Amino acid sequence: MTQETILLTGFEPFGDHAINPSALVAEALDGERIGTMLIRTATLPVDGARIEATLHELIALTKPRVVLALGLAAGRAALNVERVAVNVRDYAITDNAGARPEGLPIVTDGPDAYLATLPAAEIVRAIRAAGVPARLSDSAGTYLCNQALYLLCHFNAAREPAVPCGFIHLPALPAQVASHQDLPLSQDGGPTMDLATMLIGIRAALAAAVRFLQESDGQQLPSHR
Repeated sequence: MTQETILLTGFEPFGDHAINPSALVAEALDGERIGTMLIRTATLPVDGARIEATLHELIALTKPRVVLALGLAAGRAALNVERVAVNVRDYAITDNAGARPEGLPIVTDGPDAYLATLPAAEIVRAIRAAGVPARLSDSAGTYLCNQALYLLCHFNAAREPAVPCGFIHLPALPAQVASHQDLPLSQDGGPTMDLATMLIGIRAALAAAVRFLQESDGQQLPSHR
């Protein structure tokens, strides 16, 4: 029997951030199970020219039933479950390869925007029920996080069966704010969340994603009879 998998990704450090909690969360959850599904994880490059090929390779390798990508949003106080990805690359800072596109499309002639195909509102409720702050967000920015979500949705639009996908932004870690030089927030620092709390929240998010998948599969059963 083929093992069903969840693909969970984080990003490597970038800019002034010496560490990236999204990669740490993904690494910590690698090999865990949500029900019968195995979590497979990877760290994405902060490189706009490489991310599309990297995602394609990971999807081909893991053949996931669900994909959840994670990223860092320093200055936010809660897990932000993203609902929308827009077709634009407009980097406020250079990526790790030194590129800084301004107002360019992610996919030429692609749709202006996609909605994440995992149920964002349900995931927010599940995270909050686990005791972790969470909120819906309608802006994933215009940097690599937005690019990753847009590409996942774009891949999804051409797949049959579709693979539900989503994105969650994480706050900064306390150590990042304590160091002051890592985060350009303010002299007083900014909101943080510890890694253990993030892990609780992401486990709850993944459990909600798996429930959604199982319910969707159940609704599709009559068409296969």
